[in-house]
Amino acid sequence: MPEGITPKKTAFDIVGLGMSMIDLLQVVEDFPSGPGVTEVKDSRLMGGGPVPTALCAASRLGAKCAVLDRIGADWRGDLVAAEYERYGVDCSHLILEKGKSTTFGSVLVREKDGERHVVFSPGDFSPLESGELPHDFLTSAGILHMNARHWPACLDAARAAKAAGAKISFDGGANRYDSKFLELLPMVNILIVARDFAERLSGSVARDVQLDALSQWNAEVVGITDGANGSWFRAGGVEFHQAAFPVSPVVDTTGCGDVFHGAFLAALSRGDDFRSCARFASAAAALNATALGGRGNLATSNEVRGLIAGGE
Repeated sequence: MPEGITPKKTAFDIVGLGMSMIDLLQVVEDFPSGPGVTEVKDSRLMGGGPVPTALCAASRLGAKCAVLDRIGADWRGDLVAAEYERYGVDCSHLILEKGKSTTFGSVLVREKDGERHVVFSPGDFSPLESGELPHDFLTSAGILHMNARHWPACLDAARAAKAAGAKISFDGGANRYDSKFLELLPMVNILIVARDFAERLSGSVARDVQLDALSQWNAEVVGITDGANGSWFRAGGVEFHQAAFPVSPVVDTTGCGDVFHGAFLAALSRGDDFRSCARFASAAAALNATALGGRGNLATSNEVRGLIAGGE
């Protein structure tokens, strides 16, 4: 098995550029199909967003993390900042824009299987622009993690970080594929995407074709996540499958993919090989599904290792 990436020694193991938001999670018996009244069985309010949740998960697992983002200076933005502080994520470059609102998501979670339906308000904050990127901050990263939010500033962020020796990590989420990302992907070292993203990128449902498509830019590692079916990876010409860890109960699958990314990068930043990173990430994601919300159960390293040991 090829060795993992050893990021340079830096001020931060992982810097994330992405969209911070607040999620209202509500458990319902079933998704509404028309007008009427739906009873909420349980609810939680917490921070969300793919890159932000990955950072919180990685920080919880021992990585030194920081966020680069701009959101609204409203009650939602205050909650976002408080959540970062709670998980130990540096937010000295989290800008709260006066008079603007932060993204707010309402997530309906189906009680019987943890599946979800998301309705969201995007907020009206100003996206970050290339000319205002803090280059000294970006070059302090061992890994720059992004999902193409704040486009096109993320392109220049990736260029600056990569030129300084950082590794670029990209989260290609489900229902997020856009052909414009093809300009970014050649710079990516750690390319892990959801099954839906891989299908749309490759035009195929065949796993080997999908891995071929992801590998065309010669990233150090490429991967495809597919929930309970596990994940598939290729690194240094070697392919392997990582099974999902069974847990009970499965309460909510919101954020499991985001936690997977955060745990993978946390393991990578301490020098684990790719197979170990995938196993660690799979276990962390599984544990998160046992509670409500994308950050419902961000596990510690000991908890993740305990699940791994129990499954071997």
